[in-house]
Amino acid sequence: MKYIFALFVLMFSSLSYAYDFENCKVVEIVTRGPVNAHVALDCDIQNLPSCATANRYIGFDKTTPEGEIYFSMILTAFASNSTLTGHIHPSECPSFQTNVGWLTQLRLRK
Repeated sequence: MKYIFALFVLMFSSLSYAYDFENCKVVEIVTRGPVNAHVALDCDIQNLPSCATANRYIGFDKTTPEGEIYFSMILTAFASNSTLTGHIHPSECPSFQTNVGWLTQLRLRK
């Protein structure tokens, strides 16, 4: 019985870790103004909010602690030809770049 329960938990927990983009390479990095940073990926992003009409771009605020980490990871991925996996905000776009998905989680993979 506990094996069935463990299998059940494993099946549904893996669904909650579905990413909005996975194993994507960085094509372009753009910064503009004091906060705006956005990145073109080589893949389509899933589950975009309706405001995100640029379906291969992610955006973030480069002045926040999270944004500094994202920027570092993105530059590393670009320089090392590694891939990125992550999530975007499900219902909002950044106010400084209103047509891209707002980055909320990022994973760097070799």
